[in-house]
Amino acid sequence: MARPSSAKPVVIDARPRGAAGPFAEATVLGRTMLDHLLDTAESLGEASPAIYADEREQVSLTTLLKRRRNQSHQRLSFGPPPEASTVLRTDRLYDASKLRSTLRKGRSPESAVVWRLDTPHALAGAGDELLRRRTYQPLGRFWAIQPARALARILTPTRVRPNALTLASAVLMLISAASIAWGNSRLIQNALPAALMALALVLDTADGHLARLQGTASNYGRWLDSNLDELGDITLHVAVAWSAYQTTSWVGWLLIALIYTAGKYLFFVGTTTWQESNGLEAEANPAMISARSARGLAHWLGHADLRWHSWIILAGLGRLDVELVAFAIYFPARTLAGAWRKRGRHEQA
Repeated sequence: MARPSSAKPVVIDARPRGAAGPFAEATVLGRTMLDHLLDTAESLGEASPAIYADEREQVSLTTLLKRRRNQSHQRLSFGPPPEASTVLRTDRLYDASKLRSTLRKGRSPESAVVWRLDTPHALAGAGDELLRRRTYQPLGRFWAIQPARALARILTPTRVRPNALTLASAVLMLISAASIAWGNSRLIQNALPAALMALALVLDTADGHLARLQGTASNYGRWLDSNLDELGDITLHVAVAWSAYQTTSWVGWLLIALIYTAGKYLFFVGTTTWQESNGLEAEANPAMISARSARGLAHWLGHADLRWHSWIILAGLGRLDVELVAFAIYFPARTLAGAWRKRGRHEQA
């Protein structure tokens, strides 16, 4: 891809340093940040971008460049990059497609940043972010990501933090559950929950974008997001069961809710503890498992984004009871299958 003649030359600023040394040498998904940025620059049509660094890093950066596959002849310079250039920093992760659009409009590359690495704990989560983006929101990316990104960019310079959006999303889910359980009309029981859940999905998407743009990502934020998502999930399905029981007077709905809750809890706890004790990312990462296999299909059926969209659609149709029954079977089955598979691994070890 050729760089537009009117565009500024793309250069890489390899000077930023973190607690563990230069970010250019930091490894993310088995590759250095310098490698990631060189690929980004090449995608913009800059085959051999100049690299600006501190003189003390000359030897290490030269070594990194020699190890690079399909090595281009990058020019290593020292000191700050020239002002009349487009500067990509080694302490930033950029969205390549967003970056191309941003530069065409003459804007700063900072508006295409998806993750700042110059804050505590940020670098540790960068690899997770790159993996997550491969399978993130297979449906939501068509409509929810754009308003979420817009909201995050509006809030970036403010004092609003990602956890506020996480809490707001959880509150909307709880209000949705309450309207399903005690609503007295189709508007309140169907249309209102569907709209609130759609808005909650946008906020749940925006909190991560805001954390990356502000550099405020934290282990606590990830914990809060995960646990509030589970709270909303359980509360929603209990509300659906209660509504169905109120309508039909069949106590079996309450039993189905109990089975669903127990199955989801055991699945969530079992998956988390197994990953922590064995370091197996593939257990919860659909990108690591082929969707063509039965196991891969099972993972995709439980994908959070697909399930969230099924909530919105079925809520609008007034048939969330179908989803409740389906996943009251799904999660216990996944839990048992996972336990059997892990038992086999343990015996082989």
